[in-house]
Amino acid sequence: MKEWWLQLGLLGVPLLALYLHLPPPQLSPALLSWKSSGSFFTYKDLNIFYRDSSGAVGSSEVVVLLHGFPTSSYDWSKIWEGLTQRFHRVIALDFLGFGFSDKPRPHGYSIFEQAAIVEGLLRHLGLRQHRINLLSHDYGDTVAQELLHRCPPPLLPCGTSTEMVP
Repeated sequence: MKEWWLQLGLLGVPLLALYLHLPPPQLSPALLSWKSSGSFFTYKDLNIFYRDSSGAVGSSEVVVLLHGFPTSSYDWSKIWEGLTQRFHRVIALDFLGFGFSDKPRPHGYSIFEQAAIVEGLLRHLGLRQHRINLLSHDYGDTVAQELLHRCPPPLLPCGTSTEMVP
């Protein structure tokens, strides 16, 4: 029994190889619908998924939703309709490495890059100079803090709102 680790390794390698070659699970109808109602934009040769819905008539307010860890923009699916009744535009993205966005390996993921991607999305949508409301949770809170650091109150040159939602 001195070579138990060798026997374990000989058994483990084929199981690992089998696991790595299994196809990913099928998406639920809700996730398929979420994906089909979104789009992709390119940030430094990386595909970033986002959803952008027009909503309330008469409002000019835009809200950008920043999701948590380890999830995706789908975090906001249950309140999406309610937000579109309040805001003119409701926008959510999947951070790099999450949801339907690319997941490059190896890659040095950082909060600074995620914030730059949000800014890139706002440029892509022609909203870089608009007043933006941020709604975030968990991991998205840290990205929101970086965005606010880049555009500090009271000047908010990039148009980011600092309102807190309870």
